[in-house]
Amino acid sequence: VCRAPSPIYTLNIYVPTAVTDDKGLPHTLEHLIFCGSKRYPARGYVDLLAAHNFSVGTNAWTADDHTCYTLDAASEDAVANVLPVFLDHVLNPLLREDQFVPEVYHYDVAGKEQGVVFSEMVSYENNESEIAHYNLGKLMFNPKATYANYSGGKTRDIANLTNQEIIDYHRKYYDANNVTVVLTGAFSDEFEDKYVQTIPADIVQSHGCDSREPMDCSPPGSGVARYETHRFPSADTDSGSIYFGWRGPQHEDTELIIALEILIEYLAGTPSSPLNLRFVERASPLANSIEACVDESITRMIQVTFSGVPFTHQEPADHPGDGSDDEAHDEACDEDDEDDTEDPDIPHLFDERYFEDLLVAELKRIADTQFDGDSHALENAAKRLIDGLASEIEKSPGKTLQYLLYPDIVASHFSSGSFGKFQVGSRAKQFDTLAELGKKPVEFWLELLKK
Repeated sequence: VCRAPSPIYTLNIYVPTAVTDDKGLPHTLEHLIFCGSKRYPARGYVDLLAAHNFSVGTNAWTADDHTCYTLDAASEDAVANVLPVFLDHVLNPLLREDQFVPEVYHYDVAGKEQGVVFSEMVSYENNESEIAHYNLGKLMFNPKATYANYSGGKTRDIANLTNQEIIDYHRKYYDANNVTVVLTGAFSDEFEDKYVQTIPADIVQSHGCDSREPMDCSPPGSGVARYETHRFPSADTDSGSIYFGWRGPQHEDTELIIALEILIEYLAGTPSSPLNLRFVERASPLANSIEACVDESITRMIQVTFSGVPFTHQEPADHPGDGSDDEAHDEACDEDDEDDTEDPDIPHLFDERYFEDLLVAELKRIADTQFDGDSHALENAAKRLIDGLASEIEKSPGKTLQYLLYPDIVASHFSSGSFGKFQVGSRAKQFDTLAELGKKPVEFWLELLKK
């Protein structure tokens, strides 16, 4: 229980889950959890109960390394009423065949492939960011790591799933030993004794399954930089995106992770940041936006995404007699194309290593000029992160605290550095850490940038 002054009470049930294929077992199971439990077999009962307790209902998501079931409510009594019912759905679902077929995959009377899970992943499968995330994971991690596989499920594999596979997956990962409940809000001091300790024992009874096991997150092959190009359906054929990923520190190196977040804030956090000035805010933009982050995998991945990168189509050469005699039309076309061709870099942006060379050259320039001669640049970036975190906590304390807590839960199950040590709160002093790092000398940041 994480007590915070807030009118909203949040309940998150975390189940660390991993995959070694693209079947989408955790995502499919997430859907089936809401189809009824042993104590409460009626489909939709938990959502109806939540609605009667001044909540907008339950929700869930499936990530690469965990599945989370959520509830936002207006009082601790509402959370107390829903908690045992929600836990029964998570730990003791029915998982019947007659639920599996309509929810996951089937043919309708017209012979068309249907199913809630299948239809959802049809839309995601050709999504640009999903394609990039999936393939970047394969480039960064070995095939045994969950981050190199697709937790949502590829449609070709979903079509061949069986209900028994779901039952087996639930038995492995959804034991009470493996589940963590995090509550945030203005809970009373008596909440645990009054409500949590009175949850019926048979709901939270363990069956002896323990999914905690250190995960091999080593890189694939030799670790040499690799490049791939992936095409995807889009209404815009004149631009694409370029994704960069670097392997970062382990989850346990909290200070280094936060230092990287400060450095990324300096590099790309504002319109006037160096990468935005170099690639976006210019007469002939080489991208229309930049996103950079340190993701929450056990071995952190530093990701920089350039979106809206101009893509120049290679047109076939004109054949004799095919040209137009309309010189005015040609001149108009030349004027339309002038903005796209005035920068000599644009035709080559999607050539292998070309954009990388531009990025590395800019990072080298930043290092050579010692952050453009601004000795307070990183201190100011740290202050912006402090202000941003304070604003997020003020607007949504429950969700912000949940976001800061859940990586520790996952790491306690799968990270070799945290294995067997259930310690939540490695970022509890994030404000202090940000302030201390902001005082680091320029030499510290130059060394981090070079790494």
